[in-house]
Amino acid sequence: MERGDINSIQDYRERIANFSNEFDLGLFLYILKRSVVWVILCILIAAFLGFIYLRYTPNQYTSRTVIQLAEDDHANKILDVQSMTDDNKPEAKVELIRSRLLIGRSLRELPFKVSYYARGQILTNEHYATSPYQVELIQLFNPDWQDKQIEIVFGGPGVFSISYGGNTFDQLEVGKEIETPDFKFILSVSDWEQLQKNQDEYELYFVVNSLNSLTNRFSDGLDVRILNNTARTVEISFTDKNPYITKDFVRTHANEFLKFDLEKRRQSDESVLTFLDQQIDTVYNRLKDSEIKLNSYKQINKINNLEGVSQMYLQRLTEFESDIVQLDIEERLLNEVEALTRKSTDEVEIYNLIPLVAGSKYETALAKMLDKLHELLVDREEALYSVTKDNDMIKAVDNQIGIQKNVILQTISALRDQLEERKTRMSAKLTETEGMYYNIPQKELEYARLQRLFSINDKYYTLLLEKSIEYKISKEGYVSNNQVLEESRTPVLPVSPKPRLVWFTFILSGFLLGLLIIALKYLLHNKITSMNDVVRASSATINSLGIIPKFKEIIPVSMLIVDKNPRSMMAESFRSIRTNLQFFDKDDGPKIAAITSTISGEGKTFVALNLAGIIAFSGKRVVVCDLDMRKPKIHKGFNSENNEGMSTLLIGRGSLKDTIRKSQLANLDYITAGPIPPNPSELIISERMKTIIQELKASYDVIILDTPPVGLVTDAVSLLSIADYPIYIFRADYSKKVFIQVADKLINESHIKISAILNGVDLDRNKYSYKYSYGYGYGYGYGYGAGGYYEEKDRHRKGKGFLSRIFRKHK
Repeated sequence: MERGDINSIQDYRERIANFSNEFDLGLFLYILKRSVVWVILCILIAAFLGFIYLRYTPNQYTSRTVIQLAEDDHANKILDVQSMTDDNKPEAKVELIRSRLLIGRSLRELPFKVSYYARGQILTNEHYATSPYQVELIQLFNPDWQDKQIEIVFGGPGVFSISYGGNTFDQLEVGKEIETPDFKFILSVSDWEQLQKNQDEYELYFVVNSLNSLTNRFSDGLDVRILNNTARTVEISFTDKNPYITKDFVRTHANEFLKFDLEKRRQSDESVLTFLDQQIDTVYNRLKDSEIKLNSYKQINKINNLEGVSQMYLQRLTEFESDIVQLDIEERLLNEVEALTRKSTDEVEIYNLIPLVAGSKYETALAKMLDKLHELLVDREEALYSVTKDNDMIKAVDNQIGIQKNVILQTISALRDQLEERKTRMSAKLTETEGMYYNIPQKELEYARLQRLFSINDKYYTLLLEKSIEYKISKEGYVSNNQVLEESRTPVLPVSPKPRLVWFTFILSGFLLGLLIIALKYLLHNKITSMNDVVRASSATINSLGIIPKFKEIIPVSMLIVDKNPRSMMAESFRSIRTNLQFFDKDDGPKIAAITSTISGEGKTFVALNLAGIIAFSGKRVVVCDLDMRKPKIHKGFNSENNEGMSTLLIGRGSLKDTIRKSQLANLDYITAGPIPPNPSELIISERMKTIIQELKASYDVIILDTPPVGLVTDAVSLLSIADYPIYIFRADYSKKVFIQVADKLINESHIKISAILNGVDLDRNKYSYKYSYGYGYGYGYGYGAGGYYEEKDRHRKGKGFLSRIFRKHK
């Protein structure tokens, strides 16, 4: 890395560190003025990018519907029947609406078996309900071709071809059954004119959808949320590129939820009624048999009633037999649950199991385990929408279901053992009581037994009939009051992208980018802009001779311009410098002014020529010597030949008198550099150079030496050390601040008391900051604020418009 680059980085870091303390408002405003075009360009580019974004970003549409969750169970208001359904909290309903199970049910009701697309150069549109052709899929032989693009091209009103997987099938007829190795279908055309337009503008293709991919797509765009928990309102919304799809899916999904919720409740009631009907049939047969036997016995033995002591035994026997019958019912209940549980995973009817144990004494022992089995079966059913039965995830769920079923069966076995033990004890007590009862007369005993059996069967038959009627009333009395409060509509305006927001965002981004460019240009600005920068950045004492304003016109080849308009601002600036030079050396006699700079292009020769011209105007004899022999320019300034000059004089060829040339200005002569020598450094430090200067002092009042740039070569150091006026040129907005270190080095190491001139200063900065109205040094000389003394050619430009000033080329 160059030393200059290191210094530039250091200068940048210092500017960042001291930004708040050293913020240069004038410089910032000047950079802002010169960068307005960049800001406008950034805004225009951002606006164009915003247009491209809006033009080629697919619109997203959202359709919504609102459902209120409510239900009336009139049976609970009339009968004391405990509800067997799940919790009806809104959160549970929301999860049901989001479930893949319900999404799959909704998709089966919509025409999504085949999707139709039109692909443009950038965007692809889905023709949902507006497709001019339809594909009726009859049979799919190869499921691998689901969710794959099948290109279609129509060759005429009745002919088309399809291609997929590298295979092409030509000359297929519309309206006829088409069979390929992968699927069989029939294609029909509903609007041939529209189809032809679509084919001219787009590439057409269709896709045979799988339920899994459709479920994934629609679950991503589905959003379900509770609007009001107190009012139990739920919003269902769906976002997609096609507005018609959003409307149809939201409407269908809401309807499927209402149907599914009602079906689930009624399925549970059906299971309870089926079990009750089975028990009623069994008890009815037993009641009928006991009634026949009792009536027959009463007719044969003419017995109507038992009284006395036998009544006590009869009551006890009735209680024991009632308990045994209850145990028999409980045993049949356990057997029924066991039989349903032992079915295969695909055949388990969990909706029959849960109602069986509800309200029984085994509800506490079995309900939680059946609920767990229910959850596993639901998980397995939802998983089968995404994977096959051979999937490891299904096998894992099946394994958990098997374990849960074994736990249930072991629990039933333990309960049955306890039941058998109670039944044994009860039978023993019944036998004992019957033995005591048999001492009663045989007729009364038999009558009492038949009467007891009849009473027991009649009691349970009546109980089962009551329960059956209650659940039938519960089934018919349940009305789902879930209702759609707001129907879905076809969206007209897209929810994304929003044009106003996009335009605002992009234009604001462009504006901020433009400001960022301005800030970066300010932070990275490491060039000298004013004499204050020179004074502030210098570690030594650099005298200020003055500034030279920026010349707005094209500088002529001669570079001598003070004679063209002596009353111009440019001429006045050189007069001020001439005046300031008088204060640096008040001794009489000829003076030597050596002018140098850091690099080429800072205006060293321009200053030398015009300073010489303005001094010649004062009546003093002036000679300009071109000692920048590597890159001579003085001869161009005077439009003369360069065949002889300082290089020839220094090697002893030619005389000084013959080498000096006259200019068009009185009292101003010059010596060109001459042919470029191979050793200019040695020539400048030679004794011959000192001799030439002494000879020139005898003929001229002021000798101006145009020396090489001291930042590139050291030739000028020896000339600056002998000069009465060592002058260092900086150029505004061109010379870097690191160049000031070169001038400091001349002062600190070579002990040369140089004076600085800032060339090319843009005086428009005066309107931004006081820093740019800094004088020409020590307050002496003429200022630009006198008004009316000088003539400025650019005054007529003040009337030009704002845009012309912005886009004017800055030189």
